[in-house]
Amino acid sequence: MSDVAARLVDYYEREMAERATRPLDDEREQRLTAFVEHLRAEGLGSVVEVGCGAGRDGFRIAGAGVAYSGVDLTPAAVDLCRGLGLDAHVASATDLPFADDSFDAGWTMSTLMHLPGDEVVTALAELRRVVRPGGLLEVGVWGADTSGEWTDDGGRYFRSRTDEELRGLLGGVGEVVAFDTWTHFTDGGHYQWARVVVS
Repeated sequence: MSDVAARLVDYYEREMAERATRPLDDEREQRLTAFVEHLRAEGLGSVVEVGCGAGRDGFRIAGAGVAYSGVDLTPAAVDLCRGLGLDAHVASATDLPFADDSFDAGWTMSTLMHLPGDEVVTALAELRRVVRPGGLLEVGVWGADTSGEWTDDGGRYFRSRTDEELRGLLGGVGEVVAFDTWTHFTDGGHYQWARVVVS
């Protein structure tokens, strides 16, 4: 495990129990509701979540009658998910423990921005591998008006990209059919969300 990954695991191991009780913000709530409704409308019956955390999203997805599997680097997160009855695995976004074309859809929120270097390219290739062609992928990350990377006081690594850069990366997975941003920060940073039809 890399030093970046080890520091992420250390941070989230300590924080995960509190995170499990934290409500989703309004935008995340709206996107999750729309995602679940879209799954139902399109008859998409299976979802993989990369960065399942405490299971807040996964519990809602599985509760809609969808076959759900989640992965997270943090054992405490996987334990919480399993406690909710979810299928969850300790695994990296860059090495998903699933066969090709295993899922109809993928969901990953606030996770891929923690990957250093070109690891996000590998992670997106893994999602493309395990989500069948024509399937749905929804991605959310923290972005910015200019690219950058930093480590916060808790030891977590972050990599932000411009909207254009993220669109370009996602275009390698499939067709970006929706893209939106909203501001949470005062330094030019914003949240980026996209819906992709996997090619």
